[in-house]
Amino acid sequence: MPKATRANDSATPKKRVRKAKTEDGNGTQVAQPVTTSPEFAQQSQGSPVLEERIRVRAYQLYLQRGGIGGSPEQDWLQAQKEVCGGPSIA
Repeated sequence: MPKATRANDSATPKKRVRKAKTEDGNGTQVAQPVTTSPEFAQQSQGSPVLEERIRVRAYQLYLQRGGIGGSPEQDWLQAQKEVCGGPSIA
């Protein structure tokens, strides 16, 4: 007895789809740099003292929560706002 064809069988072969090529063509993508506000970029580039104050404050925030939870990025952004006089995150 011949085999019955299934609903998903067809006479034409399925088409293959190629993935889009990346910029360098080897399957990796180049990450874009993170941009900050222009006023902070100007302050931090011109003042290594300001960057050190932000670093110290971020470490204090880390110690305040006992090193549990949060992230270094959140600490840095919170410290940046506190040191540079921006609104703080509660």
